[in-house]
Amino acid sequence: MKVLIVDDILENRKLLWELLKNYGLCDMSGDGQEALDMFEGAITLDQEPYDLVLLDIAMPRMDGQEVLVRMRQLERDNGIAPEGQTAIIMVSAVDASSEVEKAFKVGGCTDFLHKPISRGRLMVKLSEHGLISSNWWAEKG
Repeated sequence: MKVLIVDDILENRKLLWELLKNYGLCDMSGDGQEALDMFEGAITLDQEPYDLVLLDIAMPRMDGQEVLVRMRQLERDNGIAPEGQTAIIMVSAVDASSEVEKAFKVGGCTDFLHKPISRGRLMVKLSEHGLISSNWWAEKG
């Protein structure tokens, strides 16, 4: 699995990397524009899109909502059908139903997780979306 972790707080990126490092290659970005560049490069240059993006909603300069919309546009621009899209899970420390609704309806996110993120909750989400085995709890990781 190829993962892009996007959060402006280094400790959050490190935590998610630690939880996912045994499941595949994890790239990290602390900036929305850098994340977009990495996402686009994975599609157009590498021809190996990300399987998963964990995207923080609240970031300076370019928030996760804008990054999400632009990532989905990049997929459309490059002919990626909806069933082939990257799983984008939005993460936020704020329990704001309007932000969650916007992420789903406007941005087309795959799912949502509230911080702090536990290993169990993250693995359940990944399993639900077919990114890891449904027996994740019995495997090393």
